[in-house]
Amino acid sequence: MRRLLTLLIALGLGAALGWLAPPAAAADTGVLRLAHLSPDSPAVDVTVDGSTVSFAGVGYGDVTGYQPLPAGTYTVEVRGAGADPASRPVLTTTVDVQPGTAQTIAGVGTFADLSLSVLHDDLSAPTAGRARVRVLAGASGAPTLDVGVPGSPPLASSLPFGAAGGYVDVPPGDVPVRLSPTGGDVTTVPLTFEAGAVYSLLVLDQDGGGLTAVAVRDAAGPAAPPVGGVEAGVIGGTALPSLGLPAAAGLQLAGRLSPPASPLTALAGAMAAYSGRPVPGTPASPVRLRIPAIGVDAPLAGLLPELGGVLAAPADPEQAGWLAAGPAPGDVGPAVVTGHVSYRGPAVFARLAELAPGDRVQVVRADGTTASFVVTAVAGYPKTAFPTATVYGPTSDPQLRLVTCGGDLDPAAHSYADNVVVYADAG
Repeated sequence: MRRLLTLLIALGLGAALGWLAPPAAAADTGVLRLAHLSPDSPAVDVTVDGSTVSFAGVGYGDVTGYQPLPAGTYTVEVRGAGADPASRPVLTTTVDVQPGTAQTIAGVGTFADLSLSVLHDDLSAPTAGRARVRVLAGASGAPTLDVGVPGSPPLASSLPFGAAGGYVDVPPGDVPVRLSPTGGDVTTVPLTFEAGAVYSLLVLDQDGGGLTAVAVRDAAGPAAPPVGGVEAGVIGGTALPSLGLPAAAGLQLAGRLSPPASPLTALAGAMAAYSGRPVPGTPASPVRLRIPAIGVDAPLAGLLPELGGVLAAPADPEQAGWLAAGPAPGDVGPAVVTGHVSYRGPAVFARLAELAPGDRVQVVRADGTTASFVVTAVAGYPKTAFPTATVYGPTSDPQLRLVTCGGDLDPAAHSYADNVVVYADAG
C-alpha cells in the first residue's frame, strides 16, 4: 500500500511539473531606497512621483529599506520633513528602474551644495564564505578617505566626500575597520560582517568631532550556497544514514553522506558559516512549520549541508529542516526549508506542489513569535539544472524557499529527477 501511495505521489508530481514555472517577480520590478549622507542638512521627506512609494523623516546617517517599483522612469522629489507634499520640492532627480535591479538615491554633500546621487547596488552573492562591502563617504571631516580591513584589499583609496567606493569581498566576523582621512587622525571602528551578506559601509561625522562607521546590511544569503539540487525524495528500502552533530548544537547533517575531498575542512567551513546565525534551541530559533493549505504542521530543525555540500532533507520524513548556514525564516535573506516528499510513503512535503500564489506559510519560533509568509510562485527544475542563484542568492527582504523532490522517479536510485521550489515573501 505504501509503495502504491509513493507511486501516486511520483506520478502526480511528474504531471504537475508540466505547469510549474519559475518566479517572475524580478522580471518586471526593481527596488529603490534613500540614504541621507549630508552632515549639516535637516531631515527630509521623499516621494517617488507616479507611485505610492515615499520615505518620511529621513535624517543624517539613515538608510531606508528597499521599496519595490514596477520597471519605469520616476521623478524623485525631496522636501523638508513635514513639508506639504504639494509644495515645491527642494531637490529632484530622475531614476530609471530596471527589472531585477537595486538602486540607492543618496543625498550627498553639505547643505550649501546638496545634491542627489543615484547609486547602482550590487546585491549578488559574494564569494563563498565572504561578505561584500561598499563604502559610502558621508563625512565632511574627511575630504578624501582611505578605508581598510585586515586580510582584504583596500575598501577605499582617496575616496572623496560624497562618493561611493566599489564592492570588495572581505573576511567575515568581527573586523576592525580602519578609517584614514586625509590630514586627519586614524580611527578604528569594530564592526561585524556576516558571510553571505552585502553591506554598505557608511563613514559619517561623529558628534563631537572625528569619524565613525556604520555597516548597513543591504542583502543577505547563505554563507556558502549548497551544491546542486536538494535530495528530498526516497522510496522503500533502507533508510538513508545521517550524521548528527552534538545535541547541544541542535543541528544535524541530514540526508545522505557523500565523501568530500577534505572532510575536516568541509565540516569546519560548515560550522564557521553557521556562526552568527540564530542557534537552533535558542528563543529565536525556528521550531515549527505550518502550511494550512496542504495540512502541514510539522517540527522544524536546523540543518547543515552534507560534507560534500549537498543539501538534503532531514532523516525524519515527518520533519522539515531549515538551512542553518543561511538566514533564519523571518530574517533578511532567503530562508531555505526542505522536507521529504516521500519516504516509504507520503512525507511532510508530499503535497508541496499543490501550493499556489496567495497561500500562507507560518514559521513558529521557540519564543512563541511567528514569521508569516505568502506564496508568490511555485516552480519545478531538473536537479541537473538547479537554479542556485535564484534559490540561494541574497535578497534585501525576508523571503522563504520551500524545497522538495518531484518529477520522474528513478526506482533504482531511490530518487526523483527534479526539485519543486515554492517561493514566498514576508507578509
